[in-house]
Amino acid sequence: MKFWWSKKKCAHHGGPQCSKAPSCREKCRLLSDITPGSCVCVKRHNSCGAVRQRLLDLGITPLARIAVVNRAPLGGAIQLRVGESNLVLSKSEADQIEVDLVMP
Repeated sequence: MKFWWSKKKCAHHGGPQCSKAPSCREKCRLLSDITPGSCVCVKRHNSCGAVRQRLLDLGITPLARIAVVNRAPLGGAIQLRVGESNLVLSKSEADQIEVDLVMP
């Protein structure tokens, strides 16, 4: 039996399973793992329900470009720039977004 809260994990680092599974050979990058000053492109969301809708409403859609501006100390919130907007996401929300690095 599968429950809605059970999620598959990536074998590489314990994060959400990437879209290339089961033949995934490279690490999945999560938005929460990206260092400030980097620019990324969203691959997919691993969230559901109201959290997914909120992220989509904020402009964090697949193929959207996001700049990571700053991080709170001790693994707290993450400040992002999406287009002309500045957003702040919690680490748990950022853990659900799979990204690729983009050259600036």
